[in-house]
Amino acid sequence: MSSSVSTTVGGVVVVTHVYPAPRGAAHKRPVGIQKFIKAQPTALGTVQIMIGLMALMFGIVMVVQPDTMGVYSGIFAWGAVIYIIAGSLTVAAGKSLNRCMVNGALAVNILAAGVSFVATILYFLDSARIRWVTCRDYSGTCFLYQSRTKGFMGVLAVFHSLALFVSITVAAFACRATYSAEESSVVVTADALVTQQAPPSAPLLTDRPPHSEEPRDPTLAPPPAYTTVVN
Repeated sequence: MSSSVSTTVGGVVVVTHVYPAPRGAAHKRPVGIQKFIKAQPTALGTVQIMIGLMALMFGIVMVVQPDTMGVYSGIFAWGAVIYIIAGSLTVAAGKSLNRCMVNGALAVNILAAGVSFVATILYFLDSARIRWVTCRDYSGTCFLYQSRTKGFMGVLAVFHSLALFVSITVAAFACRATYSAEESSVVVTADALVTQQAPPSAPLLTDRPPHSEEPRDPTLAPPPAYTTVVN
């Protein structure tokens, strides 16, 4: 609904007519933020948090018998914490759509990608029996423990490889958003500058041609001096 306001200034009536914004007209976001939204950062951040919690719980179970590289390295604990932090920052960046939050999510996801890459290699090596406790007595309990440990390591390797994929995806979209934000800065070129031209100056009086006086006859006497004024 439009509204009008009228004011009188110096005998002149000024009418101000205000039109409301059209429906569905949303605030236009920067191009970089729009590219970051396409990655669904809220969903990806939630996946990272869930992966971190699952990796932490599986790692705590494996601490009972610490005979794998994943347990000895402690990556099940500090790696899971990094995933949770990266997921939280990604969710926060997706909700706030702040450039600083996007940059923070980019940095933490790069770190999470490196951690998940190392963790994936370690757990794949554990599942491939690179380092195992040998069953000397060939008991069924030992072989059952090895098979279960192999299953746990395989599941953790899948979790960390999924975390690697998610971290790379978020980091790639955040990097594109940051690069697009830098490109969208306004650059004024020399051709776009408007030069102020001074109005042409009016010709001066001195530019007029000098008045030519007629030569005076030398035989004529000069007029007498007037001393009395007759009204």
